[in-house]
Amino acid sequence: MLNTSPFDELAKGANRYSAHAYEFVMDALRYVIERNGERRHVSGQELLYGARDLALDSWGLMARHVLHAWGVTSTDDIGEIVFTLVAAGVLAKTDSDKPEDFHGVFSFDETLGGATEPELDENGRVRRRYQTDPPNDLTWLSLLGPAEMN
Repeated sequence: MLNTSPFDELAKGANRYSAHAYEFVMDALRYVIERNGERRHVSGQELLYGARDLALDSWGLMARHVLHAWGVTSTDDIGEIVFTLVAAGVLAKTDSDKPEDFHGVFSFDETLGGATEPELDENGRVRRRYQTDPPNDLTWLSLLGPAEMN
């Protein structure tokens, strides 16, 4: 019997993204929450920058290729995955959250392909220099369901 992911059905239905892409977005959400040290609403842009960081930390120069293999080629794709997860009841959103929050935030090809010189952060973990910095004004997107927020 093959091991299946809970995201396999979503991947079949959408037929655009691999189940791995859905898992990656959930991992990116956990990554952002752990990095922030608290459970709270996460904005679409904050999730995108967290996904970028996680991809680069996980796969380095291969990050863009891994994500492309899963069908994720832009920040808009991450948004589509998030809203598919919302529609499936896996994630929650607020009334002000919209797919446009993910539109063209940064170029995957430039941002993921341009991180070539690793550096260490204050904890000694490998970090990369990025071409795009996250914005300072973040509108929070509720990506955890109400039961999860307590």
